[in-house]
Amino acid sequence: MTVYKGWNAQLLIDGSVVGYVQEVTIDIDHSLDYYFPAGNRQAALTIEGPVNITGSFSRAWINTDYLSLLNNTGTLSEFSLKVQVGSMYITLNNCKLKKGSLTIPQDGVLTEDYDFSALSFTLS
Repeated sequence: MTVYKGWNAQLLIDGSVVGYVQEVTIDIDHSLDYYFPAGNRQAALTIEGPVNITGSFSRAWINTDYLSLLNNTGTLSEFSLKVQVGSMYITLNNCKLKKGSLTIPQDGVLTEDYDFSALSFTLS
């Protein structure tokens, strides 16, 4: 069985690389629902709902540029996230950060974790 490793996870703003991230998680939810006719215990139809793309990434050092994406001016900056897995690229488009957190341990490396939502993704 082939083992895949991810690398070159790039954060892009307006097509320009502004940083690299690690430990990327991508969740794609098709919001499936089921239709059960009256009196039946088995579903008759599977109904597709809206696609929700969410995820998270972390970094092992602090970069205040990412914190600026979580501004408090009422609008959030958009970015793209491009992850290489083997010879395939997954690009998440029109991402916005939902939440950011900093971990400041007594001993060890400071880390920052971010949750985001995306409007679409492409595979290439």
